[in-house]
Amino acid sequence: MNASNIVLYEAEYQRLKSILVKTQRELGIDLILLIDRDGHQIASEGPAQDIDLTALSSLAAANLAATDGLARLVGEPEFSILYHQGKHRNIHISDVSRRYCLVLVFDEKVSLGLVRLRVKHTTAYLEEVFKLFARKTETKKNAAVPSNSPSPFDFTDEDIDKLFGR
Repeated sequence: MNASNIVLYEAEYQRLKSILVKTQRELGIDLILLIDRDGHQIASEGPAQDIDLTALSSLAAANLAATDGLARLVGEPEFSILYHQGKHRNIHISDVSRRYCLVLVFDEKVSLGLVRLRVKHTTAYLEEVFKLFARKTETKKNAAVPSNSPSPFDFTDEDIDKLFGR
């Protein structure tokens, strides 16, 4: 399953969303965002209305990609967690299954230790959902119509004429 080609069904999306909702409420953070490694937003939760989610998604993915390069330069396989501390808000970015990123935005009242602990649990839950989804997708793919069968989208000129009553 390619992260940039992910197709979520309603049940999977709701499961991912419920994990984000639970994490956001337990920590009392401004925002939790699940994105793919290309910077596309998958799901988000939180009251932070003043944040451009598209820009944050793109920049967080780029930040994680740059950090992967830094890790390789110093001989590390990866740096899977990034933390940026600001005057009023902090950002915690972590890897999920080498395909996705979890981005948390929170203020100084939230303990970094608590964020790190909760992110470990949240990541494990998200990884399990993605594993189940991959198995479900593979099962559907294996049960698909054989490749020698005609496509349901192959129409002849005669079929089109019949469809439009000509």
